[in-house]
Amino acid sequence: MLSITDTGFGMDELIKEKIFDPFYSTKGEKGTGLGLSQVYGFVERSLGSIQVYSEVGHGTRFTLYFPR
Repeated sequence: MLSITDTGFGMDELIKEKIFDPFYSTKGEKGTGLGLSQVYGFVERSLGSIQVYSEVGHGTRFTLYFPR
């Protein structure tokens, strides 16, 4: 298990639904959005899973689970 937490803005449900889409970005023209889709692909190929917990105004936690 690997858990990563930040204390940023957090995400609402509409954003959380799109975060693993290959070209989705909250940065408009300044970002490509490829990072989380690549992480998702790596975790899936490893037969693992990802949990995302986020609260607007309080940050986000990504927990990646990998098999032994």
